[in-house]
Amino acid sequence: MAAPNPANDTRHRYSATSLRDFTDGVFRHYGVAAADAALGAEVLIDADLAGIESHGIAHLPWHPGYAPGLKQGIVNAAPTIGVLRDSPVAATWDAGGGIGVVTSQKAMAACIEKARATGIGMITVRNGRHYGAAGYYAHMAASQDMIGMSMCNVPPIAVAAGGRDRVFGTNPISFGAPVEGQPPFLLDIATTAVAGGKLEIAQRQGKPIPAGWALDGDGNDASDPTILRQGGALLPLGSRLLTSSHKGYGLGLMVDVLTGVLNGTGPGLFVDRATLVQGHWFAAWRIDAFRDLAEFKADMRRWLDAIRATRPEDGVDAVLIPGDPEHIARADRTANGIPLDHESIEQLTALGTETGVVFPAPLR
Repeated sequence: MAAPNPANDTRHRYSATSLRDFTDGVFRHYGVAAADAALGAEVLIDADLAGIESHGIAHLPWHPGYAPGLKQGIVNAAPTIGVLRDSPVAATWDAGGGIGVVTSQKAMAACIEKARATGIGMITVRNGRHYGAAGYYAHMAASQDMIGMSMCNVPPIAVAAGGRDRVFGTNPISFGAPVEGQPPFLLDIATTAVAGGKLEIAQRQGKPIPAGWALDGDGNDASDPTILRQGGALLPLGSRLLTSSHKGYGLGLMVDVLTGVLNGTGPGLFVDRATLVQGHWFAAWRIDAFRDLAEFKADMRRWLDAIRATRPEDGVDAVLIPGDPEHIARADRTANGIPLDHESIEQLTALGTETGVVFPAPLR
């Protein structure tokens, strides 16, 4: 786990406020209600602030979960969220095909309210769309002094451990917990060797991908970041059987159970890719249902500080905790702006021309 290095980043930077306003305007252009447009913009730009560029504003102009999907009607600008089953601690929702980053935020907020009342809340969501960075939703609970988890399933783009055919998606998992006097512990990982968005970033920057990320159609290591469009596939977390790819594979299938089978969406393997349907799962736990909150947070701080104090390997500045890189990126980007690739700037500028929402000028 490496910390971001802003000094090496020479891209144009934009204020988070200006990007948020632009995104909000684009959503409203396509008929999204003002409150939902603001919420969707908040979630997307938060990913960029956290340095998760694979799930931020770069998706807005081209990803079918955002502007193109709203334009084509694949994403519902004004969904009715259906509560299919409900209890004090659990529920199943139908997201109505709405913008995933909006309906997902609402689902986690509902989990938090259930946890306030009962100690725990879980909601599984079907008929969802692309839900952005998984860590956002776990962080929602952690910022309320709760433990939070979130997952979603994705159409298959990864092989089974030891296999050659696509059987599961990137199927991310996030987990957050509060820490005394520090930002939350925040884990946000794909169950594949790398998130699919990392290939998008490599393509935008004209860079090859390293061995261990993806295979071509014949099962050989691929270096072309466009390999998924050529019939290739991602490898599970762990990459190969020799390096424990069965672990990422198993976790990916577990996500399919909670986000697909449990709510009736079905695992990603059986979902029609053309519909963009995803299943989501959210949970929140109130810590004081188990032990004293202040003692828990103090124990978290003592433990994590001890880990940070351990020796780094050669070439690494410091040992970090999950959530540290995002916290470092957020501090820099809040103060100095969010960097964007040239290709993303061109696409966003064109989207602004199409919608009449002017893309902002850079800070530098």
